[in-house]
Amino acid sequence: MNYSPNIKQVETVLKHIKEQLYSGQLQPGERLPAERRLAEQLGVGRAHVRAALQKLEFYGIVQTFPQSGTVVAQEKMQVLERMITDALQIEQYDFASLVYVRELLEAEAVKLCARNRTAEDLAAIEEALKDCEEKFYTDERVSKDFAYHQALARGAHNPVIASLLLVITPDVLRYYQRYRVCTVPSEEVSFEHRELLRCVREQDEQGVVEMLHRHLRSLREFAETYNDRNHFLE
Repeated sequence: MNYSPNIKQVETVLKHIKEQLYSGQLQPGERLPAERRLAEQLGVGRAHVRAALQKLEFYGIVQTFPQSGTVVAQEKMQVLERMITDALQIEQYDFASLVYVRELLEAEAVKLCARNRTAEDLAAIEEALKDCEEKFYTDERVSKDFAYHQALARGAHNPVIASLLLVITPDVLRYYQRYRVCTVPSEEVSFEHRELLRCVREQDEQGVVEMLHRHLRSLREFAETYNDRNHFLE
């Protein structure tokens, strides 16, 4: 499957940062060059640099601070290398396929979370839900929603499922938000998020899977409706 020019330019930025990490020229906690400088250095548009940095931020590889710029996350170098390698492996898949795989994986993840969660997991999920609800009407909505679902996935204590969801979910959420922003009432989303937590807390494996399918229904229906228009992630 061929890349679009935009995807190639974003990948150029991702590969450059990966090489900088491998070579030791970038270290955890170090600030990245400004967007304009990176764009000029790599011969790409600033929008492509921004898109690459946003993707890296989704994966937790970098963090952006107001008036301070973008810095490499404070992680061990081996962890960062593995994460950015995962980020580079997403190609130009159609949206419906990504949504299908996300639902397949996440249904198993929440079931295992209900079975295996610890008190620490519950505390982390509750905190992620609180953060998600507080930021629902801000620019951080997508990333906070992602963080909540990742907290549920981590509670499954299956690192393979959690890692696979970490790779595909950010692009799914970004695409969905672009075309369906605010079409699902916040009250409905919040209710479903809370019900997922309730089922996990009560170790209701069947109930949490049923709620997950309900929660993703509008996403699934949207993907099925628009996939015949040849929609690919950009």
